[in-house]
Amino acid sequence: MGRYRLGDIIRMTRKSLSITQEQLSNGICSVGTLSRIETGRQNPNRDIYELLMERMGRIRERAYSMLSVSDFKVLDKMRLFEEYIKLYDYDKAEEVLGDIKKNLGNSNLDRQFMIRAESIINYRLKRIDVSEFLKRLQEAIIITIPMYGTISLSGWPLTYNEAVLLLNISTAYAEMKDYDSAVRILKCAYEAMKQSYMDEQQRVLFHVGIANNMSKWYGMAGDYENAIAIANEGIEICKRFKLGNSLPNLIYSVIWCKERLIDRGELPQDSKRDCLNSLLSAYYLASAMQQSFIAQFLKKHINDNYMDLTGHDIC
Repeated sequence: MGRYRLGDIIRMTRKSLSITQEQLSNGICSVGTLSRIETGRQNPNRDIYELLMERMGRIRERAYSMLSVSDFKVLDKMRLFEEYIKLYDYDKAEEVLGDIKKNLGNSNLDRQFMIRAESIINYRLKRIDVSEFLKRLQEAIIITIPMYGTISLSGWPLTYNEAVLLLNISTAYAEMKDYDSAVRILKCAYEAMKQSYMDEQQRVLFHVGIANNMSKWYGMAGDYENAIAIANEGIEICKRFKLGNSLPNLIYSVIWCKERLIDRGELPQDSKRDCLNSLLSAYYLASAMQQSFIAQFLKKHINDNYMDLTGHDIC
């Protein structure tokens, strides 16, 4: 998680709302004091910090809880949890979550993480339906953005936790087949990402996550050209920053859309050979990265759809 000075958080939030220093500081502190706080030459006391953040619609304690989550051991467990989620191994993710619960604190960020984590596990293990999944995710994001649903988030600096929550909320809408809402949320998240509280590494990972999901939702809505363009954007980012874990899904998104265009006669039938080669590359990459769920999914797709070209099941 990126770490920022409180002055950085105040400055980023103020600029996202297009508020001048004079407007923000009026009745709270002098413009000179605010300027020194924002540039790191002076630390705000707690009262001034809270008054400034409240004026900008941020709840008390937001940044303090954002800057520290329990302890580093718990953070390591949280990262492990996220890795298992990416691997679709929800049973192991639930085991790790049990360890996290034993040591988790009660900050806003801790509570937000726990609601989100439990919701994902319970939904993926079919203990709750998609409507309940969406409801719980919205409850989680309201912890730190009380005005969620009534304001645009496109200019709103996000924490990494909030950004991931938006990805999850978008997924919930998509699984309800409300692709317009799913894409709208990702577009807002993309704009917010540009001025978020994330460090550069987190920003890149989030950008890839947006590209991966948005490509899927455009594809499911039948907008194959946009889906392909966005997936290819994600692929280029993965190559630039050496993020091999995300490539198989993005490659599959491109090929799935091209298959639809071939079926509609908008791409020539001989494009199918190129599709097969790309899918094989994605399969071998997923296997090398030990992404067994994705590798098996790709293998089945190839065997089900490309026997006319391969003549046999792939190993």
